[in-house]
Amino acid sequence: MAPRGPRGQTATTGRETRSAASSSKASSRGGIQKRRGQVRVDNDGDLDMDSATPRRTSGRADSSKGRAGAKASNPRGASRTAQTILKHLSNGDSSRLASRVTNPNAARAVKSRVQNSTPLTFLRVHGLKESKAASNPDGGLSDLLAFLERKSSSFLTGRSKRQIRIKKSHRVGDYVFVGASHDDAEEIKKVNTFTFAGSQLEIVESEDGMGHEGKATESKDTQELRAKLQAILSQRYIGANKLLKLDALANDAELISLGMFETPERALKTFKGLMVICDNLFKTAKEKQDAIESISLATNSIDNVIQVESVATTFPQLKNLDMSGNQIATLQSMDRWKGKFRELETLYMTGNPIETTDPAYHATLLEWFPKLQSINGNVLRTAEQIAEKAAASLPKPIPQRGPDFRDVNGIGENFLLEFFSAFDNDRPGLASRLYDEDSQFSLAVDAQSVRDPDAPPPLPWHSYMKVSRNLLKISNQNPRVQRLFKGSNVIASLWENLPLTRHPSIKEDMSKYIMDCHPLPGLVDPNGQVQIGVDGLIISVHGQFEEYDPKTQTNGLRSFSRTFILGPGKPGNNPFRVVSDMMSLRAYSALPNVFAGQANPAPAVSDQHQAMILELSKQTGMTPQYSEMCLAQVEWDFGRALVIFNEKKPELPPEAFAALPQ
Repeated sequence: MAPRGPRGQTATTGRETRSAASSSKASSRGGIQKRRGQVRVDNDGDLDMDSATPRRTSGRADSSKGRAGAKASNPRGASRTAQTILKHLSNGDSSRLASRVTNPNAARAVKSRVQNSTPLTFLRVHGLKESKAASNPDGGLSDLLAFLERKSSSFLTGRSKRQIRIKKSHRVGDYVFVGASHDDAEEIKKVNTFTFAGSQLEIVESEDGMGHEGKATESKDTQELRAKLQAILSQRYIGANKLLKLDALANDAELISLGMFETPERALKTFKGLMVICDNLFKTAKEKQDAIESISLATNSIDNVIQVESVATTFPQLKNLDMSGNQIATLQSMDRWKGKFRELETLYMTGNPIETTDPAYHATLLEWFPKLQSINGNVLRTAEQIAEKAAASLPKPIPQRGPDFRDVNGIGENFLLEFFSAFDNDRPGLASRLYDEDSQFSLAVDAQSVRDPDAPPPLPWHSYMKVSRNLLKISNQNPRVQRLFKGSNVIASLWENLPLTRHPSIKEDMSKYIMDCHPLPGLVDPNGQVQIGVDGLIISVHGQFEEYDPKTQTNGLRSFSRTFILGPGKPGNNPFRVVSDMMSLRAYSALPNVFAGQANPAPAVSDQHQAMILELSKQTGMTPQYSEMCLAQVEWDFGRALVIFNEKKPELPPEAFAALPQ
């Protein structure tokens, strides 16, 4: 199979409205003709083929029919892609097929608005294609609709007499689908078996609505061809090995008998048609992945994978592929598969010219297919080596030995225990208590953060983007200034517009957080009395929260980092205040458990103390033993330990400053 012809161009059909069709000239092949003058009817009450009745064009219903008739000949109004492919495979029309296979999403249902609130009943009409009217410019659709309305209206007499109206119409394949009110549809069904333009009509109620999708719109020839191709595929499927054998297709007697390889272009359409049938055999991608792991395309005279490119889109999770015995001569002939087949493990290329023209092609294929292990039966790398390489490419977090929490008089601990509970339940009260007119708040969205592949899909960001102050994304000065919010009232108002949250309890599930706290000198004195500044705390928190947005009714998990700077409060207010609050949001990704390997989080205190000992030794030059004694005297308050050290330094013995162990 070496389909090397040019891609077919999408064939366009004329879109005539029913009013235009009614004024068209008579067909020379005996189609329904419309003339001015009296309507003539044959002995059976059917339309005389030498005359026709012009349709009314007044009223909303007629206007609706005109639009429906215009849409009916739209070739994009076809049913599902597989049906379209098979239809054109059966009649040899390859011009439309190429564009529809290339863009299967183009085969969308044609929708027209219902002109009134009355529910419609849908009918399926067969017989137009076989009628003499099919040669008319619009395929005879407008004349068929006029015939159905006129005939069905004639059944009504007396007080019940009225004009039957078809509100919607749509042509798909060999069928015309019409929509009318329930009462009108019942009258239209009575026209079943009537003869229209030499063809007997079949009118039944449609279970497929307007026939936009479903096999019900396929012609009998198309259904038969689909069944034959499915039978051929079933014979080539080896379930025990999860193998689909598509090798030597041009030599398959059944495909040859169907004329599927008469030309290279037809061969290409045949292969694409087979792929679409394969795709439609499975309800979900998981079913397809479980059923087919290996495909053989050997001995098909393929000289460029563009001829079989659809294999990569139909079976992206393929593990084993046989391309041996083809005509691939260069890597350029395979570059349409670059970046695809992300799960491919085994590839056979024996018998292709590339083995001679480019003996080093293996290295490139290993780069293109990240999990490829074996080429032509030779194991070039193992799954373990692939995993190690993938792990090495990931960013490495900074190693941590638990949180470094140097609190002062329990201020940091009490603040955190109060803050997250209040943020979840009473944001206005929180802002009024802990923030003042000089407090600052900013929020930054990090939409490009590293994500856990096993984590749930990220929540949308639109609730935060208008106030996001990501300085990597926003470079203009005005937006940077405008998105730095100042004052408790402004901050409270902003918080009210953010989605609702629920943070894990710090006391009950400490593993959901990583927290650090350090003394921070030099803050501006809110009383204006200390010129060199006052002491405060800087607290950083990494964690997660549940989020619910009532505007979009979405919920899920999100990860965050939040940095607080706490300082003394102003006279008459809370003893301490939030000077600065910087919040960063990212897609959810579980934090590393800094307490891993421990029976419970309590022993982490020892690790914290050890970190404080090492830090005090580093800053003071004391031995770890003296640093531990100093910290123990002040109940492990690092700030007070430094104060005591500076006070007692002249009194410390020389051994307190022995060299630290290397």
